[in-house]
Order: sequence, then C-alpha cells, then structure tokens
Amino acid sequence: MSTTALAPSFTAPAPFTGGARPARRSRPVRRQRCARPVVERAAVRTAARRPLRLTRRGRLLVTCTAATALTSAVVAVTGAFTGASAGVDRAPAPVVVTVAPGQTLSAIAAQWAPSEDWREVAGDIVHLNDLPSMTLEAGQRLTMPSRPDRD
Repeated sequence: MSTTALAPSFTAPAPFTGGARPARRSRPVRRQRCARPVVERAAVRTAARRPLRLTRRGRLLVTCTAATALTSAVVAVTGAFTGASAGVDRAPAPVVVTVAPGQTLSAIAAQWAPSEDWREVAGDIVHLNDLPSMTLEAGQRLTMPSRPDRD
C-alpha cells in the first residue's frame, strides 16, 4: 500500500484578491419623492372642483324638503287671505248708507230695522256715528248698527 492513497488530500482556498464581494441582503432603494406631492395636490384640487353628486336617497330628501316648504308656504298664504280660524266667528262688516236728499233719520231707522222701535235704532245710529244732532245732510255717509235679525 502506498502512503499517498491513505493520506487525505486538502486544497487551500484561493487568497482574496479584492474582486467582487458576495451579495448582501440589503433594504430596497427608495424612490425619490419629489414628483409625488405635486400629483397629490393636483388630485385634491380636482376633487374640490367636482360637482356635488347626490345619491338616490339624497335626491329624495331634497325633493321632500322642498315639497314640504312649498306646501307650508301655500297654506300660510291662503290662510292669511281667507282669514280662516277654527271656531272663531268674525264680526260682520259694517254697512255704510249714503243719505239721499229728503231722507230723515227716522225714515232710515224705520227702514233699517222695521221690527224695532225707530227711536232706539235712530239713537244707535247717532251714537255709532258721533253725530251732534239728529239732523242729516244729503250725501252724508252713515255707518249702520248690526241688525237684530242678522245676528
């Protein structure tokens, strides 16, 4: 047997000569951020200029609100013009009579309330119109008291 076959063979590594180093695991290189904020600002500006978009529920809400406001306004205006109030009786409008030539206060009072005494009706007319006496002039306007048969 030879001595060479039994001896282990060992080769030494090659010495480092300054060549390429083995690759290390490192963090990924970050990209520069200079262009990114400009894009984000532009996106914010365009989002602010977009018109408001209503959903179906939003359109329904706007429509119902407008209809309610319009109905309330119509009811308020018609109620003001008609003077409708629940359970309150309005006083009748006063009747104004113009004195014709030759008419007397007693004739007007007897014609106005034929079922009553003309003296009482004439006194009411004098009191209601603040007349200084019972004499009348043609063309004079008299406010008449309410009739008992109309009350």
